[in-house]
Amino acid sequence: MEGSDRAGSRIFKRLLVYNLIAVLVVSLVPQFVFYRIFMGMYNEEIQGLNMQTVRQFQNAVDEPVLKEMVDFPNLHLSELESNEALVYPLTHDISRNSSAILKVAGRIDDIKNNTQYLHSIDLYYPRGNLLFLGDRVCMLNESECELGARSEWFKSFTETDINIDWLEAREAGAHDPSRIASYVRSIPFFGSKELRQGVVAVNLDLAELDIMLQELKPFAEGALLIVDASGSVIAHNYGSELPPDYLTDEVRSKLTNVSEEGMFDAKVAGQASVVSFIPSRYNDWRYVSITSMESAYRKSTQIRSWMLAIGAAFLGANVIVTVWLTNRAHRPISNKMEDLRQSLARHMPIVRHNYMLGLLFGSAQDSQKTGDMASMLGFGHDQRRIASFALRVSRPEGMEHHEALAADFHLIERLEAGFANVTIAAIRDERSQIFGFISFDERNNQSDMIAGLVALIEETAGEKHSLCLGGFYPSSDETIARSFAEADETLEYAFVYPSNKVMFYGDIHTGQRMEPSGMPKQLDDIPAAIRTGDEKRMRGLIAELLGEIRQGSWTIRYCRNVMLDMVLLIEKTAQQLSYQPSELFGGESREQYRKLEHVDQFEEWISSVALSVINRINERKGQIDQDFANKIVLYVNNSISHQLSLVSVAEHVGVSPTYLSKIFKHITGSNFNEYVTGLRLERAEELLREKKLSVQEISYRVGYQSTHHFIRLFKEKHGLTPKLYQKTYADEGTDQGEA
Repeated sequence: MEGSDRAGSRIFKRLLVYNLIAVLVVSLVPQFVFYRIFMGMYNEEIQGLNMQTVRQFQNAVDEPVLKEMVDFPNLHLSELESNEALVYPLTHDISRNSSAILKVAGRIDDIKNNTQYLHSIDLYYPRGNLLFLGDRVCMLNESECELGARSEWFKSFTETDINIDWLEAREAGAHDPSRIASYVRSIPFFGSKELRQGVVAVNLDLAELDIMLQELKPFAEGALLIVDASGSVIAHNYGSELPPDYLTDEVRSKLTNVSEEGMFDAKVAGQASVVSFIPSRYNDWRYVSITSMESAYRKSTQIRSWMLAIGAAFLGANVIVTVWLTNRAHRPISNKMEDLRQSLARHMPIVRHNYMLGLLFGSAQDSQKTGDMASMLGFGHDQRRIASFALRVSRPEGMEHHEALAADFHLIERLEAGFANVTIAAIRDERSQIFGFISFDERNNQSDMIAGLVALIEETAGEKHSLCLGGFYPSSDETIARSFAEADETLEYAFVYPSNKVMFYGDIHTGQRMEPSGMPKQLDDIPAAIRTGDEKRMRGLIAELLGEIRQGSWTIRYCRNVMLDMVLLIEKTAQQLSYQPSELFGGESREQYRKLEHVDQFEEWISSVALSVINRINERKGQIDQDFANKIVLYVNNSISHQLSLVSVAEHVGVSPTYLSKIFKHITGSNFNEYVTGLRLERAEELLREKKLSVQEISYRVGYQSTHHFIRLFKEKHGLTPKLYQKTYADEGTDQGEA
């Protein structure tokens, strides 16, 4: 019995030691894995929140402040009735018209008082050589003017063909210490200095911008800075003057040498900090958010301490339970282990997805490099070759979101099943696009492999798709990211090649594509085609522009800008004609534009919108008020002896010359000049037959200052000079009298 007890005791002790070792392993290893995974995800979340903060910062300044500055010429210097005070001097000399000068000054003051962040508005009118500097006006023909900070743009815009400029922060003038930054633009935007009608400078009050940044975020919670292209801080939330050495040269260099958004760690004012930044959409400013490392990761330290405490408690509890379970005749602990395995399994899809994103975008964590690829994806590099891809599948209209989601994941399952000597890893992004890479060995023929991949996609998802592939390289983490960057860029170009189901990076010839400095001339003609209701011209302009886009000589960014400018031009013209753009576009124009999958859809959509505007304009033309028409004709008939012009008649009846020219053809069947010439020559015939006045007197009487011009026009109509016509008419009268 004692031997049996001793044997049982030995078995119990051995089992207890084994179970304790197992408990230690099972408790500590998952804790460590969970800790690494959780902290990695938490740190990514912290970085995401930092970037979200700086994006909110960007939106808070770009949209209400910079966009309003950029839109100033379109809002206040366009041909609207409310803008007459500022627009009239663009084409007329008002240097001797004090009333017009006061109107301009008053209008500038009204706009400034109604715009929070403006310091002042400067307007230069070459026609009268007048320069409005905030609440002052300089008559440059009569005296010199103290320009102060304005001299930086005035000389360049009056002596060169520059059309647009952003000026860096500076003092407003010798007697005005306010710090300003300026947006300067010529009127009109395109053209040389000889054609320039005006220059507008919108001056931003940087002190107001400082106050805005302080309201967005107190400095105690983190710094908000706006930095220009030279690395100088032009606005901040410090609350007083920012120390000159607040940013080191190294930090300034990192902020200014990168054109895209980013984040890095650095020492700022002697404190370890996280610096997040993003460029402005409208100029070369950088929006910068600086958070102390201690503040950013304080929660991380707390979580680590809590996890260690919980892990220790969990380990102690497991030891106690293990002893108790072992003492209870080796009761299994498999249930606890199964719970842990299920928890880990639930997190694995997220971990795998993040790992794939890291591989494709070249940002894999140090712990997730080559050595982990086999465990994360089930295969390694192993001296194989790779090619990354980006796939967009066109789903049928009306397909529900959950149905599209299920279809995408089904396609990913089919892709990852692979085929002969080919292994595929793929994920779905938030834009319903599928990214991944193909791993294969030297035995695979690339053409056959791509054909097999296309067949697999079409069998699963249908024929409407764009498969874009980067280069084929020896397999490694770096080449996966490099090939994917090429595939992702190719997918952008797939927008203009909707008929191509498969595109390779080499097909788009990025090195040969151009990005012209200006926009295509056809864009300038679109508003005129819409205003005149010329459907044929409008269709031709759209076809020309999209034809040049399809030719493949422009970069995709330039193509996108051209198409977006086309949308905005049509929207702006519709607004000026008192139409609601949301009704024409079926919603917000930019949002509708972003939904389009390729250039053919864009052409169909933008053509229908333009045609809708033109149809409404043509309907409006058919409803011209008859009294208004009679008023125009009566004024012309009664003023035939005066100097008549399309502009003077338009001013008299209160419409634009362009509009008058269009409706005059509708009223009389002739254009304005033809009608006036015919009316004058009919009156001249009457006066010649009366034989009371000389040809020169008749010429002046019917509105011609040049007798030679009158004689030429009369002869073109009758084949006779006025004198010969008068003599011939007199002879005919004599013959009739004798008879």
